[in-house]
Amino acid sequence: MPGTHYDSDHFFIELLPFQYKRVAFRILRQDPFQILLRDLDAGYSEHFNIFPDPQSINSKLVTRTISACIVAKITSFSKESYVSPVEFRFVEEALFKALHNLLDIDGLPRKAVFDILSQEAPKTHHWLTKDKHDNGKHSLAIRSRRENTRRYFRYKVKIRYHFIRIGSHDSNKVIQGNIFTTGIQHFSKIVNNKLDGLVMEYLGNIKTALQERFPEAYDLFMDVLDKLEYLREVINGVSVGQLDIANAKRFLAENLDHHLDYASLARNARTESILRDFEEKLNQINRHTLELVEKSTPHTLYEGPVLKKLKIDQDIRGYVDKNKASPSELLSAFINLYHYILLIEKIYNSISSSNYIIIFPEYWLEPYKDLSPGGFAFYTEFLVDVNDILEIFMQVNVSPDPKVEKLEIIQQRVKVVRIEEKPEMECYLIACHFLMADEETRMVINNALQGQEIIDAFNSADLLDEAGEF
Repeated sequence: MPGTHYDSDHFFIELLPFQYKRVAFRILRQDPFQILLRDLDAGYSEHFNIFPDPQSINSKLVTRTISACIVAKITSFSKESYVSPVEFRFVEEALFKALHNLLDIDGLPRKAVFDILSQEAPKTHHWLTKDKHDNGKHSLAIRSRRENTRRYFRYKVKIRYHFIRIGSHDSNKVIQGNIFTTGIQHFSKIVNNKLDGLVMEYLGNIKTALQERFPEAYDLFMDVLDKLEYLREVINGVSVGQLDIANAKRFLAENLDHHLDYASLARNARTESILRDFEEKLNQINRHTLELVEKSTPHTLYEGPVLKKLKIDQDIRGYVDKNKASPSELLSAFINLYHYILLIEKIYNSISSSNYIIIFPEYWLEPYKDLSPGGFAFYTEFLVDVNDILEIFMQVNVSPDPKVEKLEIIQQRVKVVRIEEKPEMECYLIACHFLMADEETRMVINNALQGQEIIDAFNSADLLDEAGEF
């Protein structure tokens, strides 16, 4: 398909000396358009640091190398990328600037330049002259592994996404459990570490704030934690099929019927009010989990609605800001409590509403690692297995006009090929390959990604008084 580095014009790269050619392919693998233009202006790229002797680097060859990469990059761009005419004109200007460094075309009229290109660099000539919708015939260049570039350059564009697990390529894998057991590990190592860390912080904060001066209030805050931990154990047991449904119903009902005793906070209405807001949210999750268990059957999962936001969800931002301005152990404990409840809520929503929220992109996720027309890598606290098959839903803006948003939904089946634990980010990186993506899907993704790559370069470009001679 168009828009790949295999199908772009590598003619000028092939003319480079071996070491410079090696650098060129490193640049193409790793650097976006914005960085290429920056490095051309600077006359250097960090990739030349692989040269054993810096004194041996030829500045003219550096310029030619970066310029050759710009030609290869631009001729990989689809003319259907979602950019405005002004932004596309910027791309053509960058192409001719690079060509000036590669060909003796100074002072020549445009027609003469095109004649030279038709002879010297026919792929570039074709890219410049082809119609926007002319995808033509495309060939794959065969190169040694040393020089090989990915077929698709990976980049990021603003999207929302959602995934559900639908099976596994591993024919021997059988999921044990009940209707709530989907194969997604909600209480993964990452999630449990995060919850345990919040518990430790919470215990330290309430101990400092309450244990000696307000022992009865301290007991109350411990009671809140007990209710939360109890709910965590029940949801975990249900999600992996280790807790039978009858006991799950009983435990959830008992937890819901256990009411907190606020007598110790009778003289502090503010603290009592905040804690009651937390109890309301805790009971909301408990109540809906009980409803989920009661209304589901062995063959049908009851899909309740995504939990609505409560008062504490609106107030928490103010508490965080206040705690930054004037730190308080008790306020910190409330914030610990909220983050704990929020993660339990996220798990509940994933179990009960994963299919339901497919039609509500506003509930989908945003942070991810990168995307290409061939695959997707995203971050999640929940764990799946290598070879699992997921259904990915993406919301992409396909409008070339920056003032108008035109959102399109892509649905694509993927196979999990790699999983990396990211302790510093408190999540997992899930890398996936697309399975039999159709041409239209790949084109939409390609046009969105390349459009964003062009827009990023355009927005970072020098103004007239900052730019060098052209």
